[in-house]
Formats: sequence, structure tokens, C-alpha cells
Amino acid sequence: MSEVIQKPRTARAVGVVQAVRNVTPMMQRITVSGDEITDFLTVEGVAEPAAWVKVFLPSGEGRAYTIRHIDHEAGSIDLDFVLHGNDADSGPASAWAAQASVGEHLGIAGPRSGGFSLPHDAEWVLIAGDTTALPGMQSIAAQLPPDIDTKIFVEVANKAEQQAIPSPAIVRTHWVTALSEPCQALCKTLLSQSLPSGPGYIWIAGESTAIRTLRLHYLQDLALPKHRVSAKGYWKAGEGDHKDS
Repeated sequence: MSEVIQKPRTARAVGVVQAVRNVTPMMQRITVSGDEITDFLTVEGVAEPAAWVKVFLPSGEGRAYTIRHIDHEAGSIDLDFVLHGNDADSGPASAWAAQASVGEHLGIAGPRSGGFSLPHDAEWVLIAGDTTALPGMQSIAAQLPPDIDTKIFVEVANKAEQQAIPSPAIVRTHWVTALSEPCQALCKTLLSQSLPSGPGYIWIAGESTAIRTLRLHYLQDLALPKHRVSAKGYWKAGEGDHKDS
């Protein structure tokens, strides 16, 4: 008899926007709550580092977003939306978040894994990404073990976009100022970095083309084992609803 592989449970919920807060000039935080959200918070995997959900806007369009924070006592979820303004990468989610108001309804489905799987023998961690990956990086950092050496590299537009990244781990955060091409400053910075000795783990996310370059660098050029590198193409320049391959 063949083994039956059980897929993670997928749940759907419709919540009510409880709060809208501008975290930085380019990051809008939407807090969603309600009875269905409270039930959603009991689904397996929802609290994993960098877990994400499909968000269904009032228009019906869906986009993937990382869960920034969960408040089990309040029965609420925080989702952070990058505000692209009028640039070429702006989309319906960014446009909605920029003018979202308390009382609106927002649908979610999931959760899905963010791909963070720390090996038991890891002595160090490298976490890196652009602004879109910052909620995932904050989620991961908050759940790291206290004795692990961690470097975090974040590409942001300017100093005003820097945020706190609290963690019980030993963390050194490096902020990288974006160039005209998305994620290229981060890519160049990471390609020039030597890795610590000993077993470690790398989690990177951001613009797909740059992340693919970094994935090849770590897996092929540096010959790291696959289980020590997780690379997620969250979005792709010029595409409205990119699916990571």
C-alpha cells in the first residue's frame, strides 16, 4: 500500500479591518480581526516563521502576503503592504492598502509555509531580502534561538524605510540602499560577502531575478547543500502577480 501524504490544511476567512497604520512612508500595516480570523489562527502552520496567506481584496483580486504578526488574545493578524505609489510595480494590493479604511472586509486563505527550516546543527544564519521580504525577516528573527549568530541584510529605498527587527538571537543588521534596478544592491552586497565557517543556514527573498542569481551562487558556486538554502522570489519586476517557480 502506498503512503498517503497529507497536505497542509487550507482555511479561508473573511475579516474586518480593525486598524490602518503607516509604519514607514512606504509600508502600510493593516490589522484584520473578527470571529473567522480567530478561528483561522488555530490552523496548523499559521504561526510558523514567514508563513504567508493569499489576501483577497474587496475587488476580488488575490495576492500573496506574509503574516507580519499574530495577536492570539485579540484574535487579529497584521499584514504589511508596500506602497509602490505610481511606479511601474504598483498593483491593486498596494493601491487598496494606501486608502484602506477601518470597517472594510478582507478575505484570506492559507496558511502556506514561508520556507524557513533551520537545520538542527546550524551555528549561524544569514537572512536577506528587499522591502517586500521585511515582514518575513522580522517574523523569522523573532523566533530564532537565542544562541545563534545571525546576519540580516535588508535593501530599502532610504533610511526612512528602516525598521526595528527584534530577536532573541545575536543579530547584526545591515541596511542596503536600493539602486535603480530592484534588489541589485542587495545582490551585489551578498555576492561580496564571505560566509562564516561551520554549518549554517540561508533564507533570502525578494525580486525574483536577483534571488535566482543568489540561489545559484550559494548552491552552485559555493556548493552549499540544498537544505541549507531557502530562496523565495516574492515578485518580479514588470509582472503583476508573479508565481515563484
